Amino acid sequence: MKQKLTRSEKTERNRAALIDAAAVVVGRVGYLNASVAKITQEAGLGQGTFYRYFDNQQELFDLLLPLKGREALDHIGKAVKGADSFIEVELRALRAFISWARERPWFFRLLHEAHIAAPEGYRLHMDHIRTRFRSSLRRSWQNGEFPSFGEHELDTITVTLTAARDYLYNEFAAQSDQSDAALDDVLNTYRKLITFGLSGAPGLNGAPGLHGAPGATGA
Repeated sequence: MKQKLTRSEKTERNRAALIDAAAVVVGRVGYLNASVAKITQEAGLGQGTFYRYFDNQQELFDLLLPLKGREALDHIGKAVKGADSFIEVELRALRAFISWARERPWFFRLLHEAHIAAPEGYRLHMDHIRTRFRSSLRRSWQNGEFPSFGEHELDTITVTLTAARDYLYNEFAAQSDQSDAALDDVLNTYRKLITFGLSGAPGLNGAPGLHGAPGATGA
């Protein structure tokens, strides 16, 4: 016999169902057309149920991106565990993010429309992502990686690389005809870009080669 949910368990289940449904609906029709009726229908709940958990659509919209963004970051965090350099962390993170986002095609509409439709949620999401990314970057910098950069430059690197994930996904991974081999090529190019960009091209001033071989020192 199936155990009956407690009141608190039912409350949490329904709230989570509304959040998940809202993400799907926004991804399908945008924030502007994501009505309470469409969200509750997607969640399999009555319209009146919505207002037990949220005062209005905007309250829900401002929660969506931060919550779903944290889910993405949790997935990425598991993927990068054990990586021994910032380059390895970033490559694992990008691959994990693309894998996660491919299974959730609604995410980028949720993200891209949020700065207009849910600005508070957008700000919280971007602040959280950049804070976590910069912390990881700073730890690597303190450990002696990419010594050509100063600490004051870490914010610029953070914004550049977090934006790159978005654009790489939109240009390559989101296309259904992109094979895994094609994606590997994209990631390999990205690896070269961040390796040489942060550490220097092979053969330049003793910078390491692509596979860790020492570069030739300049005359």
